[in-house]
Amino acid sequence: MGTRIYPTTRNANTIERIVGVPAGTFDSLTNIILENGKELAKAEADGVDYSAIDDLKYKQWESLHEREEGIIDNFLTFGWGKFTSEAYEVIKANIPAGEDEDWLWNGGTKDVGLIDSIMEAQGVDLQKLGVTAEDIEGLSWG
Repeated sequence: MGTRIYPTTRNANTIERIVGVPAGTFDSLTNIILENGKELAKAEADGVDYSAIDDLKYKQWESLHEREEGIIDNFLTFGWGKFTSEAYEVIKANIPAGEDEDWLWNGGTKDVGLIDSIMEAQGVDLQKLGVTAEDIEGLSWG
């Protein structure tokens, strides 16, 4: 386990650009998740046993991750990965007034300069991804 970094934006277009999938993929993911939820609810209502429901969840997950929607799902789950030691040092050096060390492990920022520094330390080139620090609207980690 480790502390992972995520953008705070929920703008579909921005997330699609970050992960490099076609426009509309985020909305498609949302629809798939909703449909999968309905399928699971129906199975539960029909009295399907837990192991069969668990198998159904796995098949849904497996099917999703064979598609571009799975790329977004993975990014929403894992973000830009665990802190690098360099990103940790940047964050540690910028603990805001009024925050304690817990902020290192469960915090966030909307400061554009700090976002740029953290992303550089994390090895993420926002410009290559086609987004700016302003586009991602902030970072959170935890």
